[in-house]
Amino acid sequence: MIIALCGFMTSGKTLAGEALSKKTGKRLIDLDQYIEQKEGLKMEDIFKEKGEPYFRKKEEECLKQIVEKEDDIILSLGGGTPMNPNCSAVLKEKTRCIFLTCSPKVLAARMLLLQDGRPLVKNLLANHKSSTPEEKLQILEQWAKEKLQEREPIYKACSVKTVDTSDWNIEKILKQILRG
Repeated sequence: MIIALCGFMTSGKTLAGEALSKKTGKRLIDLDQYIEQKEGLKMEDIFKEKGEPYFRKKEEECLKQIVEKEDDIILSLGGGTPMNPNCSAVLKEKTRCIFLTCSPKVLAARMLLLQDGRPLVKNLLANHKSSTPEEKLQILEQWAKEKLQEREPIYKACSVKTVDTSDWNIEKILKQILRG
């Protein structure tokens, strides 16, 4: 069985995936890293050089490749993967997808700390270089709220359950993911 982890950026998909992989002995595939390996470019460079539409096309192709080749892995998805209806259909049909949710305030704090390699966050903050960290947090929190309103119904629609990662307790998170 493929356990796929979906959710907004910085919701903990990669960290939970790594911990889940250690706990279960299943191999972890991070979809963004898989795409980077295939393309020979970092995520940021793919967006910069080839654009987001190109990336989204590759994302769909790579997701389909993975689910056709693999059957017992942990799959950490990109935040936008389920937004593609074709990807969402693959997730529903071929995986046990878990939606990792998180409060917009916590997401904003994590995004501010982890913005390297996240082109969408860098682009969003590009015009706010002189803003204070508090102002940047507010910008990111508002953006996360807006994006979550759009994405949350789609994340839920392709998932069998929702696990909140706002309070980062990895043991509790893993128990919830693994519970029937």
